[in-house]
Amino acid sequence: MNNIEKFGKLFIEFEVETKKKINNDNLTLDECIKELKLKRQNPYIREDSFIDFCRRLRNINYHNINDNYYLITDDTINKLKEIVEEVKHPFKVSSKATINIYSKTLKDKVLPTMNDMNEKSYTHIPIYDEDNKNLVGVFSENSLFQYVMEDGIIEVTDKTTFKDILKVIDLEKSKEIIKFVAKNEMYDKVVNEFITEYKEKNKLACVMVTENGTKTEKVIGIITAWDVIGKW
Repeated sequence: MNNIEKFGKLFIEFEVETKKKINNDNLTLDECIKELKLKRQNPYIREDSFIDFCRRLRNINYHNINDNYYLITDDTINKLKEIVEEVKHPFKVSSKATINIYSKTLKDKVLPTMNDMNEKSYTHIPIYDEDNKNLVGVFSENSLFQYVMEDGIIEVTDKTTFKDILKVIDLEKSKEIIKFVAKNEMYDKVVNEFITEYKEKNKLACVMVTENGTKTEKVIGIITAWDVIGKW
């Protein structure tokens, strides 16, 4: 099978799988893609230019005149394969979240944690109770700023623990928006959460990933706005 035949077979698969997502036989492929882009689903947003290129290439080769075909490279075939695979099996949160989460307990010291955050570019740290079982808060670069704004100057010494500043990091009292999502949730849904909150002029600080999306479970991943900007 040559590349033209491989491309044709792959594009038919792309078309069939795309139409399945809309579940409306009356819509053309272009109309389906338009709807999926309005819903901000990938790969239709991220690979918009390449998909349009493939669509035009398919039309040109399908309606060829005098058996003149456009050359289709291996790179084009391989990329289209990846897109078809993503259409069939959309990315889940677990494949995009930062894993091996850096976390602390109420017994841990604040200053060393801040130093680690600065060195490793961490923005949000889950804080557990003293037994390291239950999530009680999230410490971020905005936490101390929030406390200063409310209560004036706060002194953080080398002895200050997270228990000492529980008021700042308390999950239930946080002024930052923190959401929870199940590890098998679709990644596009999380991206759209960030976009929706942004449009409403709210700041979604991060999305914590747990087994079933509840805050009573251990955090196994985290997605921040920076992750979405960098990986979407």
